[in-house]
Amino acid sequence: MPILVFFIILSAVAYLYFKTKQIRSPRPVEKQWQASRAGIALGLGIGFFGVNQLFLFNFELATNLIITYIIATIFILVGFGSAWLRLKFYRHLTPLLAKEEVEWKK
Repeated sequence: MPILVFFIILSAVAYLYFKTKQIRSPRPVEKQWQASRAGIALGLGIGFFGVNQLFLFNFELATNLIITYIIATIFILVGFGSAWLRLKFYRHLTPLLAKEEVEWKK
């Protein structure tokens, strides 16, 4: 499906963008914040790749189909699970970063 390919490419670009911002950031909390954003993008990319595999290899032999479903399920669970955990960490760091920014501006 072309829309899934678009989301995979978009998440790869977002991952590279946030990873570059993480490397260039001088503050440690902001580095963790950018790393969590990059992790969300990477997890979504892996999850969308797993969903895309379900649509690509739908018409193969029965043994290959079972293997494809197992591997695609692993990709989906690991990808979206990783994105969910990184989102929780992102929500944890956001108030810390806001407080640090307020203190820095004083």
